[in-house]
Amino acid sequence: MIAKLQEISDIKTGITFRNRLLDNIQGEVEVIQMKDVGMDCTISDRLMRVSGDLVKEKHLLQPGSIILLAKGRYTRACLITDPSRRWVVSSAFFSLRVKNPMRVLPSYLQWYLNLPLAEQYFRTQASGTSMFSLPMSVLKNLEIPVPPPEIQQQVVKIVETRQQERVALQLLEDKRDEFIRELLLEQIGKS
Repeated sequence: MIAKLQEISDIKTGITFRNRLLDNIQGEVEVIQMKDVGMDCTISDRLMRVSGDLVKEKHLLQPGSIILLAKGRYTRACLITDPSRRWVVSSAFFSLRVKNPMRVLPSYLQWYLNLPLAEQYFRTQASGTSMFSLPMSVLKNLEIPVPPPEIQQQVVKIVETRQQERVALQLLEDKRDEFIRELLLEQIGKS
């Protein structure tokens, strides 16, 4: 089955703050901005904080929310999993909530939104050249294949296993580099 993104998720724009964002160390809400999200979907530990009275409860991200970078050089969809954080996103993002997590797994949707196929769709439909801006209408109309939940779960498991493999291989490469460096230094010391 194929569904448009607007049929399977609720899509909201990020918050536009009226004034320049100033860090409030005592603030209860952390603001995710464009600069805070890495290509690997890591979110910075050093986020700007604002007072909770500047943010409506409906704007807070919940576990299972997906944030999608909608402006810049690339798109990146990141799944929010930490229930202990009070996060909102700036206007550079869209936030998505799957309407029925029993039908569409948020982790499956995040994976699909990060595929080159989706990136290509966004690039061809967005405005701008080097720095693009993705309109809500384009996002809403992205067609998503929705296989049965069991298949989605298999896809997610394979993706997670591949990511663990990448981490293990990088660790192995780092250890190998360290070993060679020490061996070479030892040889230099003998001469």
